Amino acid sequence: MNKALSRHIWPLDSENVVSISSKQHEKQHKREWEEEEDDQSNKKEKKQKRGNSGFLAPLQLSDALIKFLGTGESTLSRSDVVKRMWEYIKQNNLQDPSDKRRVLCDVKLKELLDMDSFTGFTVPKLLSAHFLKA
Repeated sequence: MNKALSRHIWPLDSENVVSISSKQHEKQHKREWEEEEDDQSNKKEKKQKRGNSGFLAPLQLSDALIKFLGTGESTLSRSDVVKRMWEYIKQNNLQDPSDKRRVLCDVKLKELLDMDSFTGFTVPKLLSAHFLKA
């Protein structure tokens, strides 16, 4: 808050208000703006350094999931698996036409998840059984 307000507060002399020339004022704004940009770029770098944590960490996949994906990859991140699952669902038109939140399983999906239908929001939860702990 102080950073934001400091731009609008003028320094006071003991007797009168001292006015800053417009060039000095512009330089001060530019310096503050550059400092804010540096802070934002440092935050982005920190986020990128974290890299493989949480949903981005590669996990060992079950044999059934490897067979379902058909790529032969034995480790993938949770987010990649969920994306590929949704690609499969949309390519094969498995969403219920009357309620797009509902997914109707075909033979291949039934084999993987052991159910006839499910709500789309539960895809990550249903897949969690297919991520093996190393």
